[in-house]
Order: sequence, then structure tokens, then C-alpha cells
Amino acid sequence: MTESPPPASAPAVKTGGQRVIALDGLRGLAAVVVVIGHTIGATREPPGIAAPSVMLFFVLSGYCLAASALRGERLVDRAQFYIRRVFRIHPPFVFGLLVAWGFSLIPRAAYRGNGLSDWVLNFTHVTLTPSALAGYVYFPGTAGNLMPIGWTLEIEMVFSLLLPLMVLLVRKVHWSVPLALSIYALLQKAPLYAGQVYAVHFMVGILVHEASGRLGRIADRAPRRMLLAVVIVSVYFTAIALRLIPGQYNLVLAIGVPTHKAIVLSATAMSSIALTIGAVHLPGFRRLLEWGPVAFLGRVSYSVYLLHFTVLVTCLRFVTVRLTDLEVLGLIAVVIGVTVGCSALMYRLIELPAIRIGNRVCALLAQQTHTEERLSRIGADDARRG
Repeated sequence: MTESPPPASAPAVKTGGQRVIALDGLRGLAAVVVVIGHTIGATREPPGIAAPSVMLFFVLSGYCLAASALRGERLVDRAQFYIRRVFRIHPPFVFGLLVAWGFSLIPRAAYRGNGLSDWVLNFTHVTLTPSALAGYVYFPGTAGNLMPIGWTLEIEMVFSLLLPLMVLLVRKVHWSVPLALSIYALLQKAPLYAGQVYAVHFMVGILVHEASGRLGRIADRAPRRMLLAVVIVSVYFTAIALRLIPGQYNLVLAIGVPTHKAIVLSATAMSSIALTIGAVHLPGFRRLLEWGPVAFLGRVSYSVYLLHFTVLVTCLRFVTVRLTDLEVLGLIAVVIGVTVGCSALMYRLIELPAIRIGNRVCALLAQQTHTEERLSRIGADDARRG
């Protein structure tokens, strides 16, 4: 997620020269869970179900980007990493922002508010002037709540800038140093940057990538029931973090875990690790994620993430009363169907061209650098002969 998206925006990974399509599939399923969570949140309660999927995006980004963050030793190689990340994330974001702005111009009176949650009503009436819109196109973000899902894209971009340093610390110092720093960032009550609490997710993704060989050998030798138990336990702790098991959540608080947010982030990091390892190393799970429709969802998952909220808010204009559970299921099906259809077009018309342009810029930069180095060597040889 050719590269795949942040919260859907990490590139596809290769292991032993082979693309791990299962990671695309895992990202695609996570994007669909986000769509479901936001749709339920719009008609019922705030969308807590979407949280684990968003954290999984960050873990997958750390895992996938670790392979390319320090590829090559020259400054130009580092520049190419950043160029590819910018072209991967930013042009699709700008397009998604323009689409959201265009649909926001539909008269706000169309939203009656009946049957909608207070959470979603914070976003249904957002409009921006063209000048205000122009101020939000330079860096991914929520664009004044016009793109509420944009907060994850900001974090993706920020940690894309930091990720080479994180990988360097793992490889040149010791993995415990950046991990300890990311945990410290998570536990701060007054963080310098709100997104720093997600450093632990990118870091565990990096660590899983770096230990991929050993984890593969362990997975080959371990009983399948044991691996399944790891996944189940991880999901269990995530359920506790999301207060789906209230009694257990209170027990966790009693033993001294500092904040609910720290529990959520730690638990989702654990479950994301298990899912990532399973996608790479468990044959049955991997085959499921490589299945054609699931792999397709993975390819278009970034566009799904960028477009789904605009599709959802547009569909909500037709909601005038509280929906029944069956009607909510129908709404979910409509939002997913429309979003995936539009995302397939956006992937072909926006994402792929942006990726190709980024690759072309990198190729030109590498060619120019190679030419300059060759001329420099020729000049040095002439000087020695003279």
C-alpha cells in the first residue's frame, strides 16, 4: 500500500524478493473497519471501534518503511526516501480535501440532525472559504474539521520524517533506546506534540521488521494453537482498553496503569504486532489476506480512508429519523460500496500517477547525482595525471 497508504500510506514490503501482499490485505480490512466504525458512530455512539484499525496503520507503516528508510548511504538516498513519502501521501490528500470541500458546499440546511450522533454533527456543517482552504493544502491535517480523518495523515507525515532516525537508532545503538523513548513519549501527561503518543506504534512496527527473520523461525517451529492464542490474548486486551469488558478495565486501573489512553495505545500496539506477524508468517492467515478481493481493498485502502468520511457525511443528508439496526447495516453497505467504487477510480487517476511522478523525480535526482560523481572522478583522475 507500488507503495500502499497511512493510515494507509506505507509501501508494500518485500521479503526475500517477494511482495508481501498480505500486508496490503490487512490494511484494506483495517480501512473497512474504520468505515464501519465511523458509520456506527454517526448514528449511535462515538466510533471507538475505529481506533485499533488506525493504530494498525501506524504499526504497518513502521514495519513497511523500515526496509527503505536507510536504503543507501548517500544523502541523495535519504532525499529519495522523503520524496517518495511526500508524493505518496500529499497529492491524494489534497485531492481528497478538494472533494470534501466541494461536497461541503451543498446547503447545510440539508442536515436536519435527527437520528445523528452529537459526534458527527461536529463535522456535518463545516465549510471553508477558498482562501481558508488554500491554507490547509500545504501539509496533511484535519483542515478545520473538514477532513476529520486527516489527523492520522499529519502523524504519518511527521513520523515519515523521523523514521530514518528511529531505524538508525535501532540498528546503530540498540533497539531498547528508541523503544524506551517512545514509551516515555506515550506516558507524558503534557506532551510537547499530541501525536508523540503514537511513536510506540511506529517503533514496534520497526522492531517487528528488524526481527522478522527470527520471528519467522519461531512461527515455523511454534504450535499453531500457541500462535492463535497470542492473537486471541492481544484482541482480549484491546477489548479491555476499549471498555468492552468494563469489569476487567476497572481491574487494570486498580493495578496502577496511569491513563485510559495509555491502556488503549498499549493494547492496540500489542494486537497490531500480533496481526502483522500473523500476516507475514502464518500461512493460513496470509492466504486469507492475499485473496483477490481483500488484496484489492488493500491497494485502494488509502483512497478508501480519504474518501469515506465525505461519502458518509453526504449519505447522512438523507437521514431524518433515528435508524433501526437493520437500516444502519444498510447504510454501512451503501457507504462501503460507494467509497470502494470511488476509491478504485481515485487510485488509478490520482494515487498511481503521484507515485510514478515521485519515482521519476527520484530517478532524475539519482541520475544527476551519478553524473556529477562521474565527472568529479574524471576531474580527479585528470588532476592526478597532470
